[in-house]
Amino acid sequence: MSDLSLGKIVEQLDAAHRELARLAVCQAQGVPSTLGVGDILESKPVLLKQKTVDYLRKLAANASNDDVRNRSERALFACMDLAIEQRTASLGDMLRFYMEHGRMNIGNEKIPALDIVPWLQKQDNFEKRELMRVDSTIFLKKIVNPILLGMVELTVRTVREKFGYSGYSQYCEAKKQVSFDEWQDNSITFLRDTASIYKKRMTPWVEQIIGRPFENINRYHALRLLRINGFDDFVESRGFSQLAQDTFLGLGISLFQNPGIFFEIEKSPLKNSDALCVGIDIPGEIYVIMNPAGGLIDLETLLHETGHAAFLSCISADLPIEYRRFYRSSSLDEAFAFLFMGLVENPAWLTQVGAMSDTQAEALSEICFTKKLCLMRRYIGKFLAEKEYFDRQNLKNSDSYCTYLGQATDFEYEPEGYLVDMESDFYSLDYVMAWSGAAILRKTLEEHFGENWFSKQAAGNFLREIASYGRRPSLSEVLEKYCSCKLTLPDLNNN
Repeated sequence: MSDLSLGKIVEQLDAAHRELARLAVCQAQGVPSTLGVGDILESKPVLLKQKTVDYLRKLAANASNDDVRNRSERALFACMDLAIEQRTASLGDMLRFYMEHGRMNIGNEKIPALDIVPWLQKQDNFEKRELMRVDSTIFLKKIVNPILLGMVELTVRTVREKFGYSGYSQYCEAKKQVSFDEWQDNSITFLRDTASIYKKRMTPWVEQIIGRPFENINRYHALRLLRINGFDDFVESRGFSQLAQDTFLGLGISLFQNPGIFFEIEKSPLKNSDALCVGIDIPGEIYVIMNPAGGLIDLETLLHETGHAAFLSCISADLPIEYRRFYRSSSLDEAFAFLFMGLVENPAWLTQVGAMSDTQAEALSEICFTKKLCLMRRYIGKFLAEKEYFDRQNLKNSDSYCTYLGQATDFEYEPEGYLVDMESDFYSLDYVMAWSGAAILRKTLEEHFGENWFSKQAAGNFLREIASYGRRPSLSEVLEKYCSCKLTLPDLNNN
């Protein structure tokens, strides 16, 4: 093992992540690539070897200080994550092929599988959404689910047999350094405490938009709610890009003038409908990619992705790559994204930056709060379902998914959707923590800089300082240091 060192391993990890990031950019833009994930990883064999994992474990266990231990553990989990990705790469390529070429037949329309979500968000016809549910359920059952099940089985087998964890939950818990049992208890309490306000807010919204009583409604119709009606003129008159630019200029964070940040936000038939922010070189080369769908949802999407870009671009280039590239949990990154996405819920921002009337701003703020509550409960349901699913290790059983998502949202979830709705790495919990962290950050910003903190360069300096430390601190550590608060789920009953 004398040929191994932390520096050499991290150098190879950084190279692999750069290549994977470039591949992600190409795929998002619809640009063909000669290399796939498997090709990239196989070109870095040292990262996939068991002796590398053993070396990093030993290095972390015998570390002389916390910094060496932390950096070694980040490299360790980065290698293990890549090993899992390499094991599932061929199935992932197969899944991507079917998703890119699959078509749902709704009347005379042929909807690409990758465009199902934006199609449902725009579709006002209840019966057509029902037809999409039927058609896509068949597609999931016959084509997608067998591939996804194979990927899940390979993932679980790898963490158990190769890395020695009792299950996938335990692997992710060790990586994130959080107690899943504690978050489970807190999440159940949150669902109980917000049940009344959720029902009170959701019932009239569902009845107005869906045109049906809020009972026995399938999740396919819930997607229609996410594209909030009635405010498209506000976005189109100002331009979603201009609104985002004005916001960051007010904070003194020059995202759109930064030559290292590339905005690919024009509509294109080649692009994937999923928006993303990708850091190839952090903080030096960052891509924000989205395919506009039209209306308010474009503004929400861009604010979210520019929140990511703001965080990545403000990370100090002097930090070791382990603290720039690798995170144990993505919750700090996502907290920045949700902080800025949450501006559409902020009446002060809507009137001052968006030039809305007070009446319009209050109306939109109310709807956006309801949407956030719905999404928080949904992701809590996902986390609870995924934890029980992996703890029981009955990988063909969808009962947890249908039960927890149904209880959390009051929408019906079909069994065939349990695998496609599952995200790797327990990202559902990262989202829940991030929403909680964003609420604390917003409260701190308002206390220190006023309700219009988004127009204060001092607030921008505050956020820039947090981001400068990169992914070294956890979200919990950031909140304790800068907000004097513990990371807890928010109390939404006073809104």
